[in-house]
Amino acid sequence: MSLNPDRRDLRDDSGFTLMELMMTVTIIGFVIAGLTGIVISYFKTTVDTQARLTESHDVQFVAAYWQRDVASIGVRSFDAGTKTFPLQQSVDVTPACALPSGTVVATLAWSEYTSLDSTATPARVTVSYVAQADGTGYDLVRRRCSGATVDSTVEVAHSLNALPTKTCDVACTGSGANVPSVVNLNLSVLDPEGNGTTAYTATLSGERRQS
Repeated sequence: MSLNPDRRDLRDDSGFTLMELMMTVTIIGFVIAGLTGIVISYFKTTVDTQARLTESHDVQFVAAYWQRDVASIGVRSFDAGTKTFPLQQSVDVTPACALPSGTVVATLAWSEYTSLDSTATPARVTVSYVAQADGTGYDLVRRRCSGATVDSTVEVAHSLNALPTKTCDVACTGSGANVPSVVNLNLSVLDPEGNGTTAYTATLSGERRQS
């Protein structure tokens, strides 16, 4: 028997061949490319979602005020002959108080009775929504007044990319039976952080309670 080991027994089979290494690198490249697309898509979706949440928060904030204000509209006078309290113009009225600078989008009004005497002249409350230019967009400010006295001023929305508009189910300046029952506010909002390029649009609808 020969004492010399077979050369085949001395061969080292550990490691990779060049072909195996090339195939591994190619497969890893495909995996990384796929994962990169998923990660980029995830971050883009996250940014867009955050932008929508920020924009919708502004809309929800305005809606809370708008729906309550429209529900309250109803300026009334006293008709001594018929002993009734007919409705007067309650939308797009001229407030007695000073308004912030900007474009008046809507002024809503109603009568507030503080006396037990039903024939006493009630205080007239007005709420005005004013759009103020802010760089390339607008901020929306709400001012509530009792007569000529300013009760409060609140910025209810910012980063509007267009002037808000108002619509009524009938003529906004109607009186009596023609006072609008539904008043809508149309908003277009962009994320203030600049995320996203498509505006979030919404129509806020309010319905008058008084009849």
